[in-house]
Amino acid sequence: MYFFIADISGYTAYMLKNVTDFTHGTLIVSELMEALIQEASMPIEIAKLEGDALFLCLLQSKVPREYRDNPDLFGNKILQFFHAFFSKLDQLERSTTCTCGGCANIHHLNIKMVAHYGKAAIHQIGKFQELSGVDVILAHRLLKNRVKEKCYLLMTESAYRRLQLPSTGTLTSGTEEDKDLGSFSVYVYYPSFAKRSVPNLKGSFLAVSTQNLKLIWGGMLLKLGLKKKPEFTHFPPH
Repeated sequence: MYFFIADISGYTAYMLKNVTDFTHGTLIVSELMEALIQEASMPIEIAKLEGDALFLCLLQSKVPREYRDNPDLFGNKILQFFHAFFSKLDQLERSTTCTCGGCANIHHLNIKMVAHYGKAAIHQIGKFQELSGVDVILAHRLLKNRVKEKCYLLMTESAYRRLQLPSTGTLTSGTEEDKDLGSFSVYVYYPSFAKRSVPNLKGSFLAVSTQNLKLIWGGMLLKLGLKKKPEFTHFPPH
């Protein structure tokens, strides 16, 4: 069975930093999660929603023949989660005039994914199906790793052997250690399209973009009481 976890990186710091703008921050993360959920089409199934993460699974017996014959199709399917996330993130950034911390700091959010292949026990608890086993634990433990970057696909060796990813990205290898599960090899893939530039507000005045100046000026006016907080206009009509 394949296990995939799509996790919004930077979520905890983002929510803590923008605690006073909790409503907008929560709505933004909800929209990003919804984009990931919509991308989870069959045969990949959603095992569980885990706060800012989406736990996905795929039984080996349900892997389509075209994925088995063309591993690159399978790899591209997984990368579509990154595309869906960044597409929604860009849409949210461009469709707002709000200057609250939650809206002004969307660019700090990112996505990382973990992929593993192993075994799991499937059992019914009420109306829910639960996955359990050492490999399920391993997939989740890998979310806490030594990779410093914020956007990547981390694969165990068993997953790496079954996924073929575009050569346009960057692939590195290494090891991860767990106090209970020991040491194991991992491969980290960095999608080329996922390199996002984060505005540097500490640079010179000329380096600050027009949009950033609007956000800074708007925030100052709000604090001084010279401007009313605009209505939330983040999400375009469905």
